[in-house]
Amino acid sequence: MTEEVLRAITRWQIPIIQFNGMLAEQLGMTWTDLQALYVLANSGPASPGELARRVNLTSGSASRMIERLVQAGFVHRVPDPHDRRKVVIEPDPDAVRRVGGLYDSLNERHRADLAGFDEAEQAVILRFLASAAERTEEEIRQRA
Repeated sequence: MTEEVLRAITRWQIPIIQFNGMLAEQLGMTWTDLQALYVLANSGPASPGELARRVNLTSGSASRMIERLVQAGFVHRVPDPHDRRKVVIEPDPDAVRRVGGLYDSLNERHRADLAGFDEAEQAVILRFLASAAERTEEEIRQRA
């Protein structure tokens, strides 16, 4: 059963990657730009260096990405509340709502699928997904 689950995850990851790529293209951004917006929307503002680390970019590549996102109105540079000499990158709330809205129909489909599972089953799914995310992030850090 474990191998079947792993194959199912792979079958799901491919269309998710394709879907995100399609949305990024529709938004006029790269896939990494979309990842950065997701990271900021879900983890909060970050310094340019921290954002670079979170999306696995060099500082130079991250600077170019941030500039693209600022120019397109997806994020803003704001003074760091702890050190006014520095800036943090924060997502634009309207842009986050607009981009998030592009996922509404897919999320509704996922909600319908999850409705077929009781609360205990959903808790198991959630536990696995949280663990899988942690293990994947560990693997990324190890290979970086």
